[in-house]
Amino acid sequence: MQRTCKTNCAKIMTLLFLTLGLFASCDCVQRLQGYVIDAETREPLSEVYYTRDSLLTEKEKLVDINDPLYHFHRKTDSVGWFLDFRLADGLTCKPPLVLWFEKEGYEPLRVESSRDKGLDTLVVKMHKKGSH
Repeated sequence: MQRTCKTNCAKIMTLLFLTLGLFASCDCVQRLQGYVIDAETREPLSEVYYTRDSLLTEKEKLVDINDPLYHFHRKTDSVGWFLDFRLADGLTCKPPLVLWFEKEGYEPLRVESSRDKGLDTLVVKMHKKGSH
């Protein structure tokens, strides 16, 4: 009888660890990457601010990004490249990753990740203010 109990306990513990391992590995990686270009000229746009969830205030734009206490924000490089990612709930992959792009003289633009798109490299077209 004692041997059966040990066997059952071992089976239950194994099943418990496998189940916990399954739930612990259920993360969804949301990733947005690509290039920002001028919608008319199709030239790359460098120094475009991109942030999560909301636009930056003017004060936040002035923060030195080398300051260890700076508010998280980034800019595109000389060819307009950007990359951002985060882990989300693995079962629903929600909420979606949202990036806001802004550059002086251009309309702000909102881009949202999609679970269906996978790891595509996006081309984000920004329009000059008053051009459309």
